[in-house]
Amino acid sequence: MRPCIGCGKSDDHPRHHILLNDGEHTSVFWHMDCHAASGCDVCSDQIAGAKGAKGDKLRTHLESLPARED
Repeated sequence: MRPCIGCGKSDDHPRHHILLNDGEHTSVFWHMDCHAASGCDVCSDQIAGAKGAKGDKLRTHLESLPARED
């Protein structure tokens, strides 16, 4: 359970974990859909085929994707 820096909700839904280069290596977490809506290309690409799914439905969509080899 972690809070989303975008919407403030705490849950276990899919997130983008970002490590800040602030001298203290602070971690921040965004729901992938919140981060995509704020302009994150990484999250936008990953959820492109999710058709607006959020939470557990987004997790199910992400788990159904083929493994990436990059």
